[in-house]
Amino acid sequence: MSEKHPLYFTIHGHFYQPPRENPWTGVIENQPSARPNHDWNDRIASQCYSPNSASRILSPHGHIVDIVNNYEYMSFNMGPTLMGWIRTNTPDTYRRIQEADKKSIERLGHGNAIAQVYNHIIMPLASKRDKRTQIRWGIEDFKFHFGRMPEAMWLAETAINLETVVELIKAGIKYTILSPTQADSFRKFGTEEWTGCSNTDIDTTRPYRVYPRDKDGKLVCDGYLDVFFYNPWLSSAVGFEHLLRDAGTFGRRIADAWDANRKEPQLVSIGTDGESYGHHEPFGDMCAAWLYNRYAPEHNMVPVNYGWFLEKFPPEHEVMLKNFHGEGCAWSCAHGVGRWYRDCGCSTGGGPDWNQKWRGPLREAFDHLKALADDVYAREIERLTTMDPWDVRDAYVETLVAPEQQARTDHFLQMVLLHPDDAKERAKALRLLEIQKFCLFSYTSCGWFFNDIEGLEPVQNMRYALRAIELMEPFLPFGHNIKSEMLSILARATSNEHKWNGAEVFTRYAEDDVPVILKEMAERAAIFHLELEENYDDKDSRMKAEKISSRRRQTLVRVTYEDKLIAESRETTNLVITDPLGRVNIVVAMGSVEQNGLKFVENPNMSTQELRRLFPTAYVVRMRDLMSDSLQCINKLCTQKHLTKLTESYSHFALNHGISIDSLADPDHTLPDTMRKILSLELNARIHNKALKLLEGPDSKLVDEIKDLMDEANALDTNPSFGGTGRMFHAKLSKLIDDVYAKIDESTVKYITDLITVADWLHLGIDKTSLENKVFRIYTQFKEDPNGKLAALKPMLGWLNFEVDNV
Repeated sequence: MSEKHPLYFTIHGHFYQPPRENPWTGVIENQPSARPNHDWNDRIASQCYSPNSASRILSPHGHIVDIVNNYEYMSFNMGPTLMGWIRTNTPDTYRRIQEADKKSIERLGHGNAIAQVYNHIIMPLASKRDKRTQIRWGIEDFKFHFGRMPEAMWLAETAINLETVVELIKAGIKYTILSPTQADSFRKFGTEEWTGCSNTDIDTTRPYRVYPRDKDGKLVCDGYLDVFFYNPWLSSAVGFEHLLRDAGTFGRRIADAWDANRKEPQLVSIGTDGESYGHHEPFGDMCAAWLYNRYAPEHNMVPVNYGWFLEKFPPEHEVMLKNFHGEGCAWSCAHGVGRWYRDCGCSTGGGPDWNQKWRGPLREAFDHLKALADDVYAREIERLTTMDPWDVRDAYVETLVAPEQQARTDHFLQMVLLHPDDAKERAKALRLLEIQKFCLFSYTSCGWFFNDIEGLEPVQNMRYALRAIELMEPFLPFGHNIKSEMLSILARATSNEHKWNGAEVFTRYAEDDVPVILKEMAERAAIFHLELEENYDDKDSRMKAEKISSRRRQTLVRVTYEDKLIAESRETTNLVITDPLGRVNIVVAMGSVEQNGLKFVENPNMSTQELRRLFPTAYVVRMRDLMSDSLQCINKLCTQKHLTKLTESYSHFALNHGISIDSLADPDHTLPDTMRKILSLELNARIHNKALKLLEGPDSKLVDEIKDLMDEANALDTNPSFGGTGRMFHAKLSKLIDDVYAKIDESTVKYITDLITVADWLHLGIDKTSLENKVFRIYTQFKEDPNGKLAALKPMLGWLNFEVDNV
């Protein structure tokens, strides 16, 4: 290898998830396909985003010897909608991502993090002002999270054309990352002759420069955009040849892409789907960790980022991109950007008769909606401000980066409105801007990427469009048929799976039989009916509920919804009925009880269908058909209220009824299953109660009692289960670890040891990952002196899979 220039390499991870939030609640719903996690963001975070911030390096015995942050070494972008979710839902991961960028600046003078266009729209297909908003929102979002101006911006699907380049330059973006399939020709600075490279044969080890020239070669603006192309074969191999299964193999492939005979500096550039590192390729984060921290240093391979390389070795060549003066090009479409508006031939598969003709009507429907939304916005916002309407929209990102911070919204409104203290004008402005946001969200690229209009992604885009239509209603003439117009365009599309037209897909999947807000209001009514309101911590301050009256198995509940920010309100009267089987029906009538006359029914045993016939102008919904998160909430409240009493009712069952628990040893199950289950539940309850008691404080006698009871349960094969006890043990251990880090105390160490022992006996399935991350700082001190003051923590460190015997 050259002494002057070692092997420089950059692995870029494009970490991204489309916006998944329910447009009415702002919360991601429970997604059954993501189980055992709540939703796909949660699942991929647990497999990829969080592990990469604290990746394990293991000993030959499979024990942890180091925990490293991969984001410190890899170039990466976090999609803004994803980064906002990470900030709210996984704050430790969020903090480590921020720290990694800071450490990369300390090491290289340039941060590893780069920005992304806000919600991943295909930039060449967007209007000029929408391009500008996507870029500005992306930049401001990045500045909020990382505290600095981004040097680069990831483009959705790397889609680019001249107009996109111009807007990036004007926004101060220095470079972007593209696929070599997008390069058409290049030339050395100072020369006239172009060299063709349209067959993916451009040299990807050096940067290039794109000048914003028109078809005649004239510059349309000052400045330029630098470009790095990733190595196509190596990048593809990460995903399709499983390079993330072995760091040695990955490292050797990187070395093979570097020419030791060349004197000039070379950068092995690898562009990858960030989710490859742990989600698509299980434990791929650990392969990257070993590559960066073990293999690369041993083989004189230096991980750098693009900003560092660009400063040290600026471009010497200009490049021309394919279709640059037209619709542009993208890495994932061989036909320009056809994949996002026509049946170009690119897809993710499907049946032999499947096609992608639905793409055109889907985009045309959203275009039709957005044209009206833009007209309404420009007309109405001008009455509220002296600023340019589109500058106001660009500035709206100040509220989007942290919507829970009211001070940011207040500051934004003070900045843009003529009368920022006027409640009606504030609400009107925010409503108009929310319409714009949802219209832009409806263009998220995933909606066209896959193979059917029935897919989750197109339907989610439709839901955003529907929300925009609802919010636009007050600004349109009575009876305006924008929704019908959009559906008539969608009707020209045909789905592949069920052969439905696009309008049918919209009404079946995007539009709920019972509006989301009314379902949320019905949830509150059910909680009052079931008398669970005492422990209910309603996180949605827009909802208020109060019981009107009740009689046996029936309750009338008034629920109001008021979103003052956008001046949206609802009031419902809810009749909640429980039938003899325990089924709960909720009659949701709009307005107050004086307006709708809703009252108790004579026969509370009526079926759902009978209630619908009795109340034809109201919504009737079974409790089981509420949002899945609503059911979870109700079940948790039921557990909190009733579990202790239920458990007590099983206590002493055997003694009170003259039955021996030894009867469970009968292999022929002579005892009826009902009695066997009650006996098992009694034993389960006793163990559970003692485990909860142990969480109150150390008690060696209690530990012995738990051991005896678990031995009994195992001998009788009762298969005890302890629900959410693992989470409670996790929380207790987390606090104790903080305590012991602050001050080593023998009793605390003994208590920790007892808790982890009991956790193993009870098979609690505690998620040890966060505990390992927390303990790592203790482990690093333990390694320095294994026989010192931290030696007493060896059982805990071993339980958490740290290498404790060979340090």
